[in-house]
Amino acid sequence: MHRCIIFSLIQLIFLVGYGQEEKHYNFIHYPPESGIASNQVNTAVQDEQGYIWMGGTQGLQRFDGIRFKTFGHLDGDAGSLPSNPVWQVIIDKKKNLWVLLADGRAGIFDTRHFVFREVPATFRLPVSPVTTLKRLVCDEEGNVFYLISGSEVITYNEQRNAFSYEYNFFKQDKDWRISDFVPQPGTRKYWLAIENGGIAVYNKTTGILSRSDNNTEQEPAISAFDKAGTYTNLFFDAQKRLWSVSNNGHDLVSCYSLLNNKFVVKDYSPGEQVSSYYNVKRFMQQRDGSVWIYGMLLLAHFRENDNRLEIVHNGYTNERSIAYEMVHCLYEDRENNIWVCTDNNGLYRFNPSKEFFTNIYHDRKNGSKRGDGQVLSFAYTRWNTLLTGAWNDGLYEYDDRLNPVAFSIKGMGNGQKPFIWSMAVSRDSNTLWMGAEPGFYAVDQLTREAKYFNPPALGNVTVRQIAEDKQGRLWLGTHNKGVFIVAPDGLRRGIESIVAVADIPPVQVNKITIDSRGQVWVGTPENGLYIVNAATGKLLMHFGDREPGDLQLPERGISSVLEYNDSIMLITTATRLVKYNVFTKKLKPVGGAGLISGFITAVEKDRNGYAWITSTSGLYQVDIQKGIFIIYDRTDGLDNEHFVQSASYVLPDERIVFGATHNFISFLPAEIKSSHYIPVVGITDIRLKNEALNKDSVLALQELRLEYDDNPLVIEFSPFLYSSPHMLKYKMEGLDKDWSQSYRTYQAVYNYLPPGRYSFIIQPSDDMGNELPGLIMLKIDVSGPFWKTWWFYIMIAVLAGMVLYWLDRERMSRKEAIHTMRAAIADDLHEEINTALNNINILSEMARIKADTEPQKSKEFIEQISARSNNMIAAMDDMLWSISPENDSMEKTIARLRELIESLKNRYGVNIDLLVDEKVKTLQLNMKQRKEVFWFLKGGITNVVHTGGSNCLLHIVYEKSALQYTLEFETIHSDMQQLLSLRQRQELTDKLAAVNARLEVIDLKTRTIFVLTIPV
Repeated sequence: MHRCIIFSLIQLIFLVGYGQEEKHYNFIHYPPESGIASNQVNTAVQDEQGYIWMGGTQGLQRFDGIRFKTFGHLDGDAGSLPSNPVWQVIIDKKKNLWVLLADGRAGIFDTRHFVFREVPATFRLPVSPVTTLKRLVCDEEGNVFYLISGSEVITYNEQRNAFSYEYNFFKQDKDWRISDFVPQPGTRKYWLAIENGGIAVYNKTTGILSRSDNNTEQEPAISAFDKAGTYTNLFFDAQKRLWSVSNNGHDLVSCYSLLNNKFVVKDYSPGEQVSSYYNVKRFMQQRDGSVWIYGMLLLAHFRENDNRLEIVHNGYTNERSIAYEMVHCLYEDRENNIWVCTDNNGLYRFNPSKEFFTNIYHDRKNGSKRGDGQVLSFAYTRWNTLLTGAWNDGLYEYDDRLNPVAFSIKGMGNGQKPFIWSMAVSRDSNTLWMGAEPGFYAVDQLTREAKYFNPPALGNVTVRQIAEDKQGRLWLGTHNKGVFIVAPDGLRRGIESIVAVADIPPVQVNKITIDSRGQVWVGTPENGLYIVNAATGKLLMHFGDREPGDLQLPERGISSVLEYNDSIMLITTATRLVKYNVFTKKLKPVGGAGLISGFITAVEKDRNGYAWITSTSGLYQVDIQKGIFIIYDRTDGLDNEHFVQSASYVLPDERIVFGATHNFISFLPAEIKSSHYIPVVGITDIRLKNEALNKDSVLALQELRLEYDDNPLVIEFSPFLYSSPHMLKYKMEGLDKDWSQSYRTYQAVYNYLPPGRYSFIIQPSDDMGNELPGLIMLKIDVSGPFWKTWWFYIMIAVLAGMVLYWLDRERMSRKEAIHTMRAAIADDLHEEINTALNNINILSEMARIKADTEPQKSKEFIEQISARSNNMIAAMDDMLWSISPENDSMEKTIARLRELIESLKNRYGVNIDLLVDEKVKTLQLNMKQRKEVFWFLKGGITNVVHTGGSNCLLHIVYEKSALQYTLEFETIHSDMQQLLSLRQRQELTDKLAAVNARLEVIDLKTRTIFVLTIPV
């Protein structure tokens, strides 16, 4: 009786625990802020190029891994979607993208030109397509069907571009209500689920319809299913099993094998494992054969080994969990990612085949909450458990499956207090050494008893590293006192057997590694790397950033040292990995600078030769021969990428564990296999002057022709890989000398392309980092501006010749004009001199004749001769002055006029004031104009003074392209008759006419004003 009760209790506990099993996967979430149009996503599919197409309440979207492009209804655009809510997208055999809208309208969306073409649907029964119980179905022959569950299914006719019951090639009773419809892959059979009528099968090859009441072709499945049952969600998997759902108050799942003609699962209720109300919507099978079931509050993987569901945990636990109310769709892309469309939380993505990493946490010893101490150290015990040391939380013990077990070492309490920084196994495998804070422990693995040591020589300091060499000497690396050696029997002999290594300064020690040759490698954070002879304790070598030759490291800090093989030691600095060949004594960096983010913390090697490096921001798999680094981070399932110093270990089964700030990870490197998937790189968008071009139209051209001012040019591209960011290189051949890297944006921006011919090339690489040949994606021809064309250069040369010819003609004309002008002046001078000399000659002769008879008269003639001689000299002086190039400015003319005025003032004692406008000083006059102007200026003031004028005021201005000379003077003492005679003389009239000048005289009672206007 008691035994039965105990058995029942055990069975109940097992069932409860079994029913509560939930699987945690690492999901990538795409909420609205990532670019997705709405929180409700109903459907997803991947096209041939690699785009993910999805539909939700806000329209159709295309996703290339970086950017979402949305297509919805646009008023007045007949090629846009008739309405926004999208219920389903599928791709048929002809690569057409079918879109089924929530309002029941269906059609084909042209993915090249982004145009929607509606396909009308005609049903035999009066149905409303505005229902959630509808979907499109494709078969392997290219047929497309439109199912209204609970009503009927109709067929698409490509020639008529319409759905109709009249195009159905399969037979069915008119009174049937079809609850589901599915083609059987690999055959020409079509399975129909009939409301309250079981299953029917139409064989297109024979044209026979087998049904529950007339199973003509003796289909075993028809007989196996309830003849009066109603089945939905029919689905064929690759194992030729038919999945279905029935309902007797809640959904029941059945799986019938067509190969064995029996049910694998019959009327199985997921409610046994789902605590709340659920609903099964559909099934999905991955290419690896895994079957998934999803629906309302349900997402589960079918376990083939026990025919039960493995429920995926629903609810937020961290940023890589999933939370949903309804899963509308599951879709597997070509990378084996599964896209999860939810009705309230957007889009998710996960990859069950890449769940490589196990994240292990520990609880505090008092059980109050999860521990948050850094996991510092590891060791595998002889009783097949893993010991871990967590700072501030203590020691923990795990079984082979990394499930926590009770701490079993005596002498350390329950493991809560000791903070163990490092662990190492002795050469006889019996003693487990533990570096503590402070001191160290020795654990006898046979008795599981610990003994504590804290020699005074250590100064109560933390032992960060501990290791035992082949002779049994114990090496202790401390927090700030360097390295100590404990002799093999030193723990029995006492303090004198513990000595410091003199050649290593009292500094912090990050890592102690003892190689197979008996050399001790000591890495420090600030002082480089020391290599010590284990037998003598003497320094052999020192590596650092300031050492000469092959002892020089790229950085001074050493984070870890690992013996890779019998010739290579791996040395990690703060951010670099370096190989050291112990035979050639050569250092060689692995990869370039910047390949590792954060600071390196630890390094281990797997059996395939890959080095695994942790840093404060990720985990790296390194091919040290090729220098290829592959990073793993939170997108790959790491809960915490912040790893801690020297916390690493390789388990006997080849799993590697690394310690992080709040947990540790475990993984088997052999399971992390490259898919060797070659990316199908493509251009996703082209923008010119910030406006999108039709990408497919552009790519169809032999080359894209641009004008010189068509800037900027933005080219967006994608490898169409979604599991993790993929490195692509690109360059504009003809412009770029080197390749540019694009890791996350996949975008090339050219703000200016000089005229020329270019080829835009993308160089992809595989997932191991091996570079593949570059692909010419786009050829571009940028025409130059018209002023850089050959015909423009010829035109400029012709114009330049014409200008030079014109300038030369102008130069010659000017030269000729100057020559003519000088000749005219010379003629005038000759004429004036000739006239003056003739007058002088006549007067001289008359003076000679009158000298004896009329001396007085002769004297008058001599005075006239003197006056005319002075006038001639003055005229010659003025003329010579006017033709001198030194006087080619109006300022010189004004200066000469001032000299004349001063001379008149001194000679006649009159008051003369001269006012000159500033504009006059800047006038440029030729020598003839200058000569004529000076003649008027000089003659006017001179004659006025000679005739008795006084208190003269001269004002010279320039306005309206004319030089205006105003002379105002008093006439009280003037000889008015002589002044009038001077004004009316013929010479003045001729001069005025010659230069088109105008003289205006204003006579006042005691004053007269001359206003002379000379065009210039």
